[in-house]
Amino acid sequence: MTKQGPIQWGILSTARIGLHCFIPGAMASTNGVVIAIASREKDRATQAAGKLGIPRVHGSYEDLLTDPEVDAIYNALPNSLHDEWTRRAVEAGKPVLCEKPLARDANEARALVEVCEQRNVLLMEAFMYRFHPQHAHVRSLIEGGAIGEIRAVRTAFTFNMTPLNPANVRLQADLAGGALMDVGCYCVNAARLLFTDEPILATATWDFRAEFGVEIGMAGALTFSDGRTATFDCGFRAAGQGWYMVVGALGTIEVPAAFVPSQDPTRVILTDQAGRHEEMIPGVDQYRLEAEEFAACLIEGRRPRYPAEDAVANMRAIDALYRSARAQGLSQGV
Repeated sequence: MTKQGPIQWGILSTARIGLHCFIPGAMASTNGVVIAIASREKDRATQAAGKLGIPRVHGSYEDLLTDPEVDAIYNALPNSLHDEWTRRAVEAGKPVLCEKPLARDANEARALVEVCEQRNVLLMEAFMYRFHPQHAHVRSLIEGGAIGEIRAVRTAFTFNMTPLNPANVRLQADLAGGALMDVGCYCVNAARLLFTDEPILATATWDFRAEFGVEIGMAGALTFSDGRTATFDCGFRAAGQGWYMVVGALGTIEVPAAFVPSQDPTRVILTDQAGRHEEMIPGVDQYRLEAEEFAACLIEGRRPRYPAEDAVANMRAIDALYRSARAQGLSQGV
């Protein structure tokens, strides 16, 4: 499927990540423009459109999906609605960039990917961090042998959400909230990206809160072939951090602002046998780069750099971590 550029985006929902991050990025892109936004409360969509300069407003998601001027959909709905509304968009013939995680579990993600394949409609999971050039630089260091064979990945993504507000979508079980689904999924994705492999074992413990029905924190480990490991922690009650470290046989690579860097320059720190070296990576808008990649795939008729099948593999690892955490809780009488 190819389309004439620029790609005309329609935004599904007035979620904060769309209003403050994706829409400005897409508007700054070289091959796309945001022309429509939808909310079940039309006043909210109208207000957002006025602030952001979006010309078309829809008071229902259905109207956005049938808008003939919209070429592609950005789905920023809560996690539990990703499958339904991505599927409905695809059935309407609209390609979808869907916020992470793609679905509630691997089975749901796999079925969604199959629907897109059958209809030849583009689908991509919106892990925007992957498009920041600092990760390509890390990849080049690894492939160049700068730290030898990779033996471990360590990563963390946390922020302090105190007080815990049950109205927050991250704390609602019905909306597929929880620390792993919200921020831990980045840690899982980064480990898989850095190892270029899939884990064979998952172990985890969590801070599960019955009053919310979700975990507010999790620590875990993914084991890869040849004894390689990725450890992580994620949650809503620790100081803000979002980093990873790659540990090799001969050194380490650190990325202090791995997931949500500002548009200022970022650092990649290499420690090898010759000492410690810091390299500054020019700042970018990773949401703009993500939007440009998706639009380019539509215009050029090619597969994305990170195809939707990757989302299924990521959910498979997440499912395994949840199984482990639940089993740990049962063994402790929780």
